[in-house]
Amino acid sequence: LGRITRMLEKNSLRGCGGSVPLSNPKKESSSKEEGLETETPVGMNILSRSLIVLNLYFDDKLFGQYDFGDMIGQHMRQLCAVPELLIQDGVWSTRLAKPMYDTLKSLCLNRHRERGFTETILLPAFQVLQYEATTVDEKFKVEHGLDPKTTPSYATNYVILNTIRLMERHVGLGIELGLYPNWYDLSTALWYRDFLLSALINVRGSIERERVQRREMDLRIKLEEEEEERKAKTQLLQQSKKKGKTKKTKKSSKLLASPPPTASALTAESAVKTTEEDFEDRLDYTSLLLHRNLCRGLVRYIAALRQAELLCDPPASMTMFTTHQKRFEKRFEAFSTLYQPPSLSYEDYVRGSDFSSVQSKDLLSSATDCFRSGKGIVDWLLNVVVVESCDEFTIDKTDKRKDDDLYISIRREEIMALAKVCVTNSLFLHKLASAKAGRKNASNGVAVEFKAHKQYCTMSIR
Repeated sequence: LGRITRMLEKNSLRGCGGSVPLSNPKKESSSKEEGLETETPVGMNILSRSLIVLNLYFDDKLFGQYDFGDMIGQHMRQLCAVPELLIQDGVWSTRLAKPMYDTLKSLCLNRHRERGFTETILLPAFQVLQYEATTVDEKFKVEHGLDPKTTPSYATNYVILNTIRLMERHVGLGIELGLYPNWYDLSTALWYRDFLLSALINVRGSIERERVQRREMDLRIKLEEEEEERKAKTQLLQQSKKKGKTKKTKKSSKLLASPPPTASALTAESAVKTTEEDFEDRLDYTSLLLHRNLCRGLVRYIAALRQAELLCDPPASMTMFTTHQKRFEKRFEAFSTLYQPPSLSYEDYVRGSDFSSVQSKDLLSSATDCFRSGKGIVDWLLNVVVVESCDEFTIDKTDKRKDDDLYISIRREEIMALAKVCVTNSLFLHKLASAKAGRKNASNGVAVEFKAHKQYCTMSIR
């Protein structure tokens, strides 16, 4: 299910994160129309979207072939290390089928319709799911006598992960569609997206630690069972020994003489070994870290530009019939009904984006560190997402992937676009820091552009 989701995200104009602007080549013609720019169509047109939605679910199966409940159960085990006992009856997986189907369906819509569909259909559905997931977890703990304090809330974690992913994509689509046209609007969106990405990273990190512990525990139990079985066989062989030694007994004694592998060695070997799905999840997790660094760096960059008085304050006419608080609440109104994560208020934004007590030098250094860290993640991604010309048979899919791989969440084209965002903003931050150090007039203005990436801007100091 995670692979299908990533495929649909990429096909939908290369996905929420793959919003790389296209170059507009000129027409090769000697007529009067020579020089007009045309945009090459990318992603899915309306016919392709309609065909995918039509064949997405029929005959009670996904694409008419796969049992959707089983796929949801496998996704829960892969993503959240959900025990088999929780989903073996199929009741909870069946309950998740409709919201998860709607999530896949939304990825087949265009940008505007997907955002509206998320607000009116998906987020209210996941609000109800959060309460139901809490009941499922409590019932599971009571039935199996588990400690409520130490046992993770498996069903709740899975629902919260999908909820935060929807919220983060919703904000990203708003930036891409131009709903935050000015720097003060963009600052609120980037600040909120930073919070959502941090929450998503924290939840996935805690789940990953739980999954590693579960694997080690399962391996330890397996080793203990094998040790007991080996001891039982040893006792049987010793009882069946006769006075005269035959060739069979010599072979068996050799087997007994060879010690079994230690539990620590097997545990280390198991911890190192990863599957293809594990690598895809790791790639997705790393891209989340990159997006968070970009959001955090841009929020600090905007604050540094405000301290340098290079950004004009919002016009007074903007609050003639409303207030900044009302604008903030209306922009994120769809998140206010959700139980987890808790919705943020305008007061939270004011406190979280207030850097007046931070010195300009420290603020510039913090923003630079965010973009530098993002550039380091970009370099790692470029090493593991290799060019398409590489030999497929020489690539270990648990360590690297080709750029045209269907299951990866980010491609080299977008990685290079995000690298351009990091480098460009870092250069102008250095320019701003140099102007501050020399006490010179830094600039006559700032140009906020989305030429490199549609969701992350570059702010060029003129």
